[in-house]
Amino acid sequence: MISDYVVTVIGGANVDIQGKPQSQLLLADSSPGVIQSSLGGVGRNIAECISRLQVKARLITVVGDDKEGSLVKDNALSNHIDIQLSATSSEYRTSTYLYVLDEHGEMVVAISDMAITETLTPAFFKPLIPQIEQSPYTVIDANLPSQSIEYLAENLQATRLILDPVSVSKAIRAKSVLGKLYAIKLNRSEAEVLTGLTLDSPQKIAEAGQLLIANGVARVFITLGAEGVYYQDEEHGFFRQAIKSKVVNATGAGDSFTAAMVYGFVGQLSPQDLVDFCIGASTIALSDEQTIASDLSVDSVKTILSNPH
Repeated sequence: MISDYVVTVIGGANVDIQGKPQSQLLLADSSPGVIQSSLGGVGRNIAECISRLQVKARLITVVGDDKEGSLVKDNALSNHIDIQLSATSSEYRTSTYLYVLDEHGEMVVAISDMAITETLTPAFFKPLIPQIEQSPYTVIDANLPSQSIEYLAENLQATRLILDPVSVSKAIRAKSVLGKLYAIKLNRSEAEVLTGLTLDSPQKIAEAGQLLIANGVARVFITLGAEGVYYQDEEHGFFRQAIKSKVVNATGAGDSFTAAMVYGFVGQLSPQDLVDFCIGASTIALSDEQTIASDLSVDSVKTILSNPH
């Protein structure tokens, strides 16, 4: 491990069910393909990726008192993730996320059954604040209820907050807490929702980054798919190119990126090296069938960065 400090991740833990066609996806029809299940959830994914990148991780989530919940717990233990502050609900089933990829590995449609996350209320978090404050960084995923995101942002003072907006529809939950965030990772659409800008040019992308800094965020990462990443802080603003690769499954790339941000913060990488490390980690995720790439590690990221093409 590169640090004795434990990074806290607060968010969802799911069972993911993925369908991928063997050839072109047929809409309103049955497509021959492969269906497989794995563990997911943005918070859980980030915590596992953080652990794979040699940073100690604690996951705060809630699972059902069911087989799927047991799988989440067993997986956390096998990946050396501390889940002592997580909860088990006898009322709700463990979150389930069903998604369909096209023949290129890009998500076409998804349905999330995540009612259990509504139990992660401010009252649940209140007694946990002192322990969370011991972490140098705390990652929050926007699957949490809005009032819980606001409560954590208001009451966590010592730990640096990192927000993953999760989706366009949930990104709006970040708007009221921007001034409390150390870092935020957004894709183009999420950045448009939070800034009100149309990011159709490099100038507009840079303007969005600067606007988020003006709203109080210390470090902004805007992911642009094949166009790379835009990074902004008070002193720097720059684009970094993506690494060309075949996309097998794009689902876990964002989670790997966020985990790599944490690695870079803990390791005090320069902004350029930090963004490159994030791009390397997400590229590995894009190239793997599984949401969490089986070969994600510090060494594998460094290898791909030394041989980007």
